[in-house]
Amino acid sequence: MAQKGPSKPNKRMRQRVSFLIVVFAVLGFVVVAAKLFYMQVINTNFYQSKAAENQTKDLIITPMRGTIYDRNMTELAVSATTQEISVDPSIIRDKGKASVVKRKDANGKTIEPTDEEIAAALETYQKKVASVLAEKLELDFDETLEKIQRNVSYVRIARRVDADIADELMQELDKENLSGVYTTADSKRYYRYGTFASQVIGFTNDDGEGLYGIELQYNDVLKGVAGRVVKATNALGSDMPYDYEKYVPEQDGDGVVLSLDEGVQHYLEKHLEEALNDYQAKKGVCGIVMDIKTGEILAMSTKPDFDLNNPRTIPEEYTALLAELDNLSGEEYSSKYSEILLRLWRNKAINDTYEPGSTFKVFTVSSALEAGVVQDSSTFTCGGSKVVKDRTIRCWKSGGHGTQVLGQTLENSCNVAMMDISALLGTDMFRKFFEAYGLMEKTGIDLPGEATGIFFDDSMGEVDLATASFGQNFQVTPIQELCMVAAACNGGDLVTPHVAKEIVDTDGNVKQTISTEVKRQVISEETSSLIRTYLENVVSQGTGQNAYVAGYRVGGKTATSQKQPKSDDSLRIASFIGVAPMDDPQYAVLVMIDEPQTSVKGGGALAAPTVGRIFEDILPYLGVEAIYSEDETDRQEITIPSLVGKSVEDAQAALEELGLECRIKGDGDTVTDQLPVAGISLQPDNKVVLYCGESRPTDKVEVPDVSGMSIEAARQQLADYGLYMKQNGIADWRANIASVAMQQSPAAGSKVSPGSVVTVAFGNAVTSQE
Repeated sequence: MAQKGPSKPNKRMRQRVSFLIVVFAVLGFVVVAAKLFYMQVINTNFYQSKAAENQTKDLIITPMRGTIYDRNMTELAVSATTQEISVDPSIIRDKGKASVVKRKDANGKTIEPTDEEIAAALETYQKKVASVLAEKLELDFDETLEKIQRNVSYVRIARRVDADIADELMQELDKENLSGVYTTADSKRYYRYGTFASQVIGFTNDDGEGLYGIELQYNDVLKGVAGRVVKATNALGSDMPYDYEKYVPEQDGDGVVLSLDEGVQHYLEKHLEEALNDYQAKKGVCGIVMDIKTGEILAMSTKPDFDLNNPRTIPEEYTALLAELDNLSGEEYSSKYSEILLRLWRNKAINDTYEPGSTFKVFTVSSALEAGVVQDSSTFTCGGSKVVKDRTIRCWKSGGHGTQVLGQTLENSCNVAMMDISALLGTDMFRKFFEAYGLMEKTGIDLPGEATGIFFDDSMGEVDLATASFGQNFQVTPIQELCMVAAACNGGDLVTPHVAKEIVDTDGNVKQTISTEVKRQVISEETSSLIRTYLENVVSQGTGQNAYVAGYRVGGKTATSQKQPKSDDSLRIASFIGVAPMDDPQYAVLVMIDEPQTSVKGGGALAAPTVGRIFEDILPYLGVEAIYSEDETDRQEITIPSLVGKSVEDAQAALEELGLECRIKGDGDTVTDQLPVAGISLQPDNKVVLYCGESRPTDKVEVPDVSGMSIEAARQQLADYGLYMKQNGIADWRANIASVAMQQSPAAGSKVSPGSVVTVAFGNAVTSQE
């Protein structure tokens, strides 16, 4: 039987197939439409950004960071224009592959390169780019090559490249016909004076963000707003024509004008550095100069410090710190190194707390006067100690101070009198004034990291009150203590200290002024006037005599406080707060010397003379005129005129008219040279040397050590070396005993020119134990 072939589809079957085709087509269309709706409507932002990433190149333009100025518009921190170097590895990859050398066969037909040939050409091209970058930018070749070979479209190679180096780099790349390297505007932070006010100014990180100090506090003001360049790219990642480029300009940061005065800061740092070295302060020193009427900080410094241009490097001169790293390696070395850097960056004036000691007695006396529990005529008797409950608390002077009126209790810095006064005041009133003086809160200074003090809670007892009366068993920051004394002397107003004075735009126009903020009046003008009198007497005849400055009325208070915890009873902080001029107080200076390694550790012996030397420099600089008493005529400096070419008789007469004596060397009739040279200022007790027929010596001389000598002995010793003495500090007529040389500048052993002036500070160590 013959086999039948396959049956033909009938009409019904064809209709079913057609229907299924239509159904599947509709379903496919619905799926595609839904997907398109999801991509283009629901999730459009995501896919638009992805498309933009593939079709555009987005470069960030770093704005110029604002300048930091001192109050006189001296630039302290500036930003210099530099370049950022980046690469687009995808462009380098495409150019590298395209650089392959193509071969031709015998008929002249181009032979397509093999994969191996393309890979070799790409590697050669990448290495050429890496070699030029590494050589011009002083980078590691292997690390640079690794960045170039990444599978991304942007890699930063280097930042803050000087413009001339960037230009040389791009010229070399162009010469070698190498592509894929780009430059964009960048900036580099530069601090003009290195270590100057380092803890106050602070520094930035690699991305230009402030990390410490003013750089951090005012980061949002200084940093500006970044700009952008958005460039369209083709399928190969190459830049499209300029018409497809969008430019969003950057906005440079505003400037910050500080209340710091470059000159005052210089003098403060100079004398703090001397104190650090002279007294071997193990935990450093700090100082503040403040306008007590406005709260403006004219200077603030902590020593040791660091170079703002190299903040992660320990300065070589701090050998004691570097010695801590001896015999360490690996993790121990890194940990100790970081610890030391954090110490150097720390601003002791606001970040650290301490027991204020006897400078706090200003609080006790002023509060009691304002509360009306004592009067100017009130008397107190000190026998050397006082029993409070079950404790015997001693005065710093073991024999006691005897009977004193209120002002003398501050002059003598008497602990027993302070305990008696605080007992009259009571714990509730004591706490009330403690809060009123701002000692339970931060001062609000515009610097980061301000610490808060540590005071007694509501359970403050009788013994707590007694010890607190003379500044023990609680802690404050130096800036808190200074603000308290400022309020006690300025008429009673507690002002907010501040370091910034103005915000200015790039053209120097003032956008914002930081005005004086008076929080409250703590004491009356009448009480403040009495406190000013008492503090002036502390310097004129009390424990603060070493802060005396000829021609100026200086007041202040000494302190020698114990360290917490009291595991080592020998550890001390010597401090002094001075105020001047006392006829119209304007400036206050605090100096704190942390753990001096000297036999005498008192604030009167160490900190008071340091404050005195600071005042001696800054008061004339700030325009405060010296008014000398009859006893102080020997301190008035006389500018030496030019005497060369005059006859001996005329030269002698000119000097005699100025109140100066002279010595003559040589046997000529005419002055051929002189020491000191014209323009140098001398005090009257020094003699000018006139050379007649010969020249003055030029070989440098070594400064002798005059420490411990009397005024006359020191002057004669220096004269024997051909040097002159400028005397500051206590004169014999002011001291209870003969003054002795306590500090000199230049230091003993220094090499100086003949006729140089050596400044010698004299003091009285006996009356300076508090």
